[in-house]
Amino acid sequence: MTGEQLKAQSEEAKQFEDNRDYKCPDCGGPAFFMGIDFKAPPKSDIKTWKKVQKFIESGKTFYRSTRFE
Repeated sequence: MTGEQLKAQSEEAKQFEDNRDYKCPDCGGPAFFMGIDFKAPPKSDIKTWKKVQKFIESGKTFYRSTRFE
């Protein structure tokens, strides 16, 4: 591949990824990237999931020391 072809392929892949909708494997609802350090709470922990939802809506990314306040 030429450099021009590689660049075009990279741009196309980025555009595809930017427009891709991720879905929850359990409920089919929207899924969000929370960062590589995020560990989902148990499904039964509704209180923590509400905090996670507010965190998602804030647009932040989760890191190790992040707390849901």
